[in-house]
Amino acid sequence: MEVRDFEIGDHDWARALVAGHSGGSHLVTRLGEVIDPLTREGVVAEIDGRPVGLLTVDESDRGLEVLTLHSETPNLGAGTRLLETAMRVASASEAHRLWLITTNDNLHAIRWYLRRGLTVGSVHADAVTRDRERLKPKIPERNPDNQIPLRDYVELELDIAKSDALRFVRFPRIADIDALPREAAGHVLAPLFERAPRFLVRLVEQRPFGDDATLIKRAHDLARSVAEDEQIELLAAHPRIGADASEVSDMSHAEQGYDDEEAPREEPWIGEELETLNDAYERIFGFRFVIFVAARPRSAIVPILERSLHDDRIGELRRGLDDVVYIAADRLATLRG
Repeated sequence: MEVRDFEIGDHDWARALVAGHSGGSHLVTRLGEVIDPLTREGVVAEIDGRPVGLLTVDESDRGLEVLTLHSETPNLGAGTRLLETAMRVASASEAHRLWLITTNDNLHAIRWYLRRGLTVGSVHADAVTRDRERLKPKIPERNPDNQIPLRDYVELELDIAKSDALRFVRFPRIADIDALPREAAGHVLAPLFERAPRFLVRLVEQRPFGDDATLIKRAHDLARSVAEDEQIELLAAHPRIGADASEVSDMSHAEQGYDDEEAPREEPWIGEELETLNDAYERIFGFRFVIFVAARPRSAIVPILERSLHDDRIGELRRGLDDVVYIAADRLATLRG
């Protein structure tokens, strides 16, 4: 993959690329302005002479602003290469920071930028609403894919003077989660709790957390206090112990040992026994068996699950909920590295 300057000959391709990612118009609307990114400088990523990604910038006393960053195909690495190039340009021009604006509904982009070392500079509440009314009535009221109302702009920034600028982080800072709009905050927290919908909505309402320990404590208190139907939903978000490897989340995949190529092969009967025990457990208690595996092989879970069938329902519900939070705490520690 090569990166080169954005040229006039790229304009037709760039116009179609940006418009395809921005609701049909290549114009950038943010904070009371409408900007044509084709009139600005930028860089293009290409493979074998074919353009696959575009980044355009605007330089001002606020720093070097990324106006657009789009690629034709996800997971090529074009976005990261282009962002790295923009960071070097900002450093060479002695800009004090790199920054950008995105909308509150753009969950994947927000998480992507946070994982590449950017932090939340500010949230401009209802600024999208104002731009829709004054500048661009075609801005949709809701994101058609996730149905999140378009309300706010999220300003993300990178201090390029820091030695660890553009670092890859596996989990954002708690300060950034505290600052994000609620839907984006829930999206960032989702992998810790297997995307349990109502629980995440309620957990986000518990902000600010301030630090990891407070996040986990409030999650524990919340899991204990919500109505039973929400507790059962939280448990059900987790896959069964012994579930098919293709049906579990990435983090559960690792926790249940599917990624461990050096682990001894388990006998087929273990999976069959777990399936039978899970069926019995759910029939008896009315909710899913969840346990903090803590690197134990599935064969070690069989006797635990057998004993659990004879335990008190309220006690099992509480133990399962506690283990959901223990799992989240372990995931958070793992992601922090």
